Amino acid sequence: MLVMATWGVNLVAVKYLTSQMDIYVVAAVRIVIAFTAVTGFILWRHGRIPRLTRAQFGWLAAAGILVVYAHQIALVGGLRMTSAANATLIMATSPLWSVVLAAVFYRERLTYARIGAAALGLGGVALVVAGSGGQIAQAGAGDLLALFAVIVFVFGGLVIQRVSRALDPLTILWYMYLVGAIALTTHAVLSDDTYLASSWASGWWPWVVVVFSAVIASGVCNLLWNAGIARLGMSRAAMFVNWLPIFGLLAAAVFLGERITPLHLAGLACVLSGTWLGLRPAQTPAAR
Repeated sequence: MLVMATWGVNLVAVKYLTSQMDIYVVAAVRIVIAFTAVTGFILWRHGRIPRLTRAQFGWLAAAGILVVYAHQIALVGGLRMTSAANATLIMATSPLWSVVLAAVFYRERLTYARIGAAALGLGGVALVVAGSGGQIAQAGAGDLLALFAVIVFVFGGLVIQRVSRALDPLTILWYMYLVGAIALTTHAVLSDDTYLASSWASGWWPWVVVVFSAVIASGVCNLLWNAGIARLGMSRAAMFVNWLPIFGLLAAAVFLGERITPLHLAGLACVLSGTWLGLRPAQTPAAR
């Protein structure tokens, strides 16, 4: 629950940062700071960086590209064009994608109820996009980027689940952030906007927000999330994402003054209903 509350506030924090800094600078700086913090954690815990087999490194490199690089690039790009409220509701479809993709890759049973749940969740996203009003073209593109960020995050979670029994969550996170930090830094270095003074925040408050987002939301909370995936599996851990839109909508209203519309509430109802339906235990016929 603490992770979901922090991630809800973090979406608002990243939305704020996209108005203060270049989006690729935001993505790279956040993860480099998070990687530095995780390096301190792992050295304090293990005294050294644990070694991996070649196969384990390959899986964690894939997870780093998905969860860290692709997710961050899509998230900051989406938040630049859409509202934090929209992005929060779209992120709430994560459990639905987890159920569907777990059925595909781990052969978990995909029932008619879960198919209906996915339709409800996507219907909720459609309501959110429809509520963008006059900014429908720009917000729609931002919403699609946010949806892509969700899907690559879930794919990465499935990769993490594959190696989580053999590695501890801190080791998994360190290698993911190593690969992600290298990829995001390279992306920022190759962007011409990175070298403009306007791409970097000049005041102290945006940097406080960066540190919170990097160390607490990306470092500590991702560590707890990976531990949850290892213990529960991706589809069960994703149940807790039900709370993300609640915390995210409240944070968007309180900190950014965003207006929560009836369509947002209708979208929230669809997403939560679809999640509940999709994650219910499958009914088995009663014995006679």
